[in-house]
Parts: sequence; structure tokens; C-alpha cells
Amino acid sequence: MRFKAHLWIVLFFPLGLAAQSTDTWTLERAVTYAWENNLQVRRLDNATSLARLNLRQSRLSRLPTLSGGTGFNLQLGRTIDPTTNTFEAQNILSQGYQLQGAVTLYNGGLIRNNLRQAELDVQAAETDAEVTANDIGLMVANSYLTILLTREQLANARAQLQLTTDQLNNTEALIEAGSVPAGQRYDIVAQEAANRRTVVELENQVRLALLDLQLMLELEPDSSFTVATPSLDLEEEVLFSDYNLQEVLAAARQTQPTIRAAELRRSAAEVGIDIARAGMRPSLQLYANVSTNYSNLARDFNNPDASQVEIVQAPPVPVIINGEESTLSTFSQTGLVFPKLSYFEQLDQNFGQSIGLNLSVPIFSQGRNRINVQRAELQRINAGLDIAQAQNQLRSDVERALGDLRAARETYRAAQVSLEAAQNAYDVTQRRYGAGAANSLDLITATNRLEQARVEFTRTKYQLIFNREVIQFYLGEGLSLQ
Repeated sequence: MRFKAHLWIVLFFPLGLAAQSTDTWTLERAVTYAWENNLQVRRLDNATSLARLNLRQSRLSRLPTLSGGTGFNLQLGRTIDPTTNTFEAQNILSQGYQLQGAVTLYNGGLIRNNLRQAELDVQAAETDAEVTANDIGLMVANSYLTILLTREQLANARAQLQLTTDQLNNTEALIEAGSVPAGQRYDIVAQEAANRRTVVELENQVRLALLDLQLMLELEPDSSFTVATPSLDLEEEVLFSDYNLQEVLAAARQTQPTIRAAELRRSAAEVGIDIARAGMRPSLQLYANVSTNYSNLARDFNNPDASQVEIVQAPPVPVIINGEESTLSTFSQTGLVFPKLSYFEQLDQNFGQSIGLNLSVPIFSQGRNRINVQRAELQRINAGLDIAQAQNQLRSDVERALGDLRAARETYRAAQVSLEAAQNAYDVTQRRYGAGAANSLDLITATNRLEQARVEFTRTKYQLIFNREVIQFYLGEGLSLQ
């Protein structure tokens, strides 16, 4: 199962990205892949599939049941022949067939309410999947932006290294010209080494950030894995647009699935009360049964074999009839044979059917049914509390997101001013150094401040972009890095 979440991520790339290799991942591709392969998402896929199976089982429970069976039986000694129901003093081999069917006519609404609850459970499971999809999407977006941030910081560090290298070359030229003392060179050499160390550290951070995203996507680590770089030069009126708390909160309540999932579970808990009450009501069931059997002792008494019959006269017996002596002759018949009844003839002759109704009325169940009702009512109360908790959590998340956005704006503004001041200070120091009015330590200090200002400005820019995208997400507009 693949769910349709409320997280839409659209990226607009420069035209130069069209020729990138297939190993380059866009944010949209990464999020889609995470929805398909992340272990949390796959686990919720299975939970939704289980809920659907329960729903299917609830629908099928409205149908009749039908079962059949057969059994062989060897009886030794004096026992009852199942075909004649008479005692026999010999071994009996018998076989019986049975086919039973039943359908529930009434059981207090248990089947109907089980079906209603199963439908609600499926909807709740699908909504839970949407919640996880949104969370995974935000995590992937955050990881993606972390990669972009570290890569931009790496580019700045490389540019700073090149700048320091150029300063070193200029200083060596000035030393050769005799404009500055030779000792000025060592501060810049130390700074160049520090810049190289920063580049190495950021290169490692980029690799680790890419690895984190690969692990989040359940991918095997691959050095060729990389992400596309969208254009993130957003205009200030976009980054600094105002948002109203109530408007964002109202939109979030409509677009975010957390509250809807809690409401579905409360509805399922309400149906659970009716399910529990069904145990206190009578149930009525219609049943039917057909059966037949076979015995190795069964005989065909309707078609005897008289071909070997003999009439035998017994010795006369003296009797007195009306006071006079006389004799009584008796005759007996031998050789009359009753053939065995065939297997299929027995099954046909012994075929029987029955049909009936079964009424079950609960009288005393050790208080189990009443306790089940009370337990279901408590579950409904807990489900209502879950809704209130979800609403409070959503409000807290929205307020925190707006607060983070405001803080990110102020930090971005401060970093912007700091970068402009550091750039101006560096330009002045660079000119003074070229004129011999400043030493290498002054130049290195101005360079370090400029580098720190750039790092902070880059960090605050990405933080502001992410905080704004979170608000866009709550508004139902998705994440649009453009």
C-alpha cells in the first residue's frame, strides 16, 4: 500500500541541472523514495494491511459457516453397530460423514458493530501512515538542507583558502620588493594552514551529511550519491512575510492528519461500547446438518440369497392335545444368506438430515460482560483525551514554529548586518595592508572575522528557509524550496 500524504514537495532547479547524472537526487525524489522504503513507513504499511484484513474478516463474518468431515472407527468386542444401532459381539469397522452449516440470525449487533469498528480502524491506520509520511518528509527535507548548508560552507571555506593563498602570494611579492618585513609572511602561512584544516573538516561533514541521508533512505552507502542544488536565493519579502497564528492554526487543523487520526480512534472506541454490550444480549443461530455412515457388518435384508436353503425336520415331539397323546413335528430352515450391503448403498440408505434453531441467552457470566462495557467506556474517554492532547500538541507545534521563524528572522538580520560590517572592515584592512599601514596580524584578524560572518550568515539563511517551509507545510502549501 502506498498512501497519499499531505506533504507536497516541489523543487525548481536551474536549467543547468537538467544534464545531471542519475546519481543526483532531488528532494522530491528523496522524499518519494523514503515513503517507499523507510522502515517506519513500511511498518505502517503492514499495520494498514492488517487493518484491511480485519475489515475483510468482519465482512465475511456475516456469511454462513460450513464444515464437513469424516472419520474411521474400529470397535473391538461387544459394541454397537452404528448402522443398526444394535449390539454386536465382533469387531466392527465403520466410517461416518458429516456436513454442518450455521448462520447467525441475531447476536446483539456484534457482527454489524465489528464491521463498523474495522472500517474506522482502517481509516485510522491510513491516517497514521499519513502522519508518519509527513514526519519522514520533514526529516528528509531537514537532512537535505543540512547537506546544502555544509556544501555552501565548504564552498565559502575553499574561497577563503584561495583568498588567503592570494594574500600569501601578495605578501611574498611585497617582501621581495622590500615593502614589508619578512616576518609578516608567517602569520599568513599559519592562517592558510588553518583554512586548509577547515576545508578538510567541512569535506568530511559533507560526506557525513550525505551518509545520514542515505541511511534515512535505507540506501547502501555509495560515494557517488549526491543531491541536486536548487536555487535558494529567495527574495526578502518572501522570507519576511508575516503569518497570523490563528490562520496558521486553523489551516493546520484541516491539513494535518494527527487530529483526524485521534478522532477516528474515538469513533472506533464508541463502537467498541456497542460491541461490549452485545455480550449482554441473546443470540439466535440457524443450523443444518447432513450425515451418513458405513459398517462392515451391514447386511441387505431385503434381498436374501435362498439358493442354498434346506428345510430340515426336527425329531417329533410327543404332546397331549385335548387329553389325547400325539406328536408334533417342527421344521427349520438353513442356508439362507443375507449379502453384505455395498459401501455406496449404505451411504445412500443411511443418509440423514436435520435443521434447527439455537437460542442462547446470557444469564450469568461472572460479571465479564458488564466489565467489558465499563472497559470500553474508559477507552472512549481515553480516546477523547487523545484528541485534546493532539489539539494541544498541534497548537504548541504551530506556536513554536512561528516563534522559531521570528527568531530566525532576527538572527538572519543580525548575521546580514555582521557580514556587511565584516566585509567593509576587511576591505579597509586590505587597502591599509597594501599601503603598509596595517600588518599581517590585522589582515588575518579581519579575514577571520569575515569568514566567521559568512559562516553565520549561511547558517542563519538556511535556518530561516527551513523555518519558513515548516509554516508553509502547516498551511497545507507543502515544502517549496524556490
